[in-house]
Amino acid sequence: MNKRQEALLDFYKKDPNDPFVLYGLALEYINENNFRKAEEFFKELLKKDPGYVAGYMQYAQLMEKENKTSEAKELYKKGIEEAIRSGDKKAAKEMEEFLDELK
Repeated sequence: MNKRQEALLDFYKKDPNDPFVLYGLALEYINENNFRKAEEFFKELLKKDPGYVAGYMQYAQLMEKENKTSEAKELYKKGIEEAIRSGDKKAAKEMEEFLDELK
C-alpha cells in the first residue's frame, strides 16, 4: 500500500461518503491492478453520488480492460446522460467516442 492510498483510506474512514475519496481509492486500486477492489469503490461512488461523471468513464474503461463490454457500454450510456444533465459537454463527447469504438 502506498502513502497516497493510506491517506485516502484514512479520509474514507472519517467520511465514507466523500465522492472524491471514493474515486481516488478506485483509481489507486486500478494502479495496483486490484480491479475487484477498484470496482467495489466505483460501485459505492456511483451509488452515493450518481452525478459523479468521471466515475462512469473510469469505471467503464475498467470494464473494457476486463473484457466486460456490455457493462462498459451501459456505464458509458449512463455517464453520457449524467454529463448532459450536468452540462459537461466535453465529458459527454468523450464518452460518446469511447462508446462508438465499442460498437
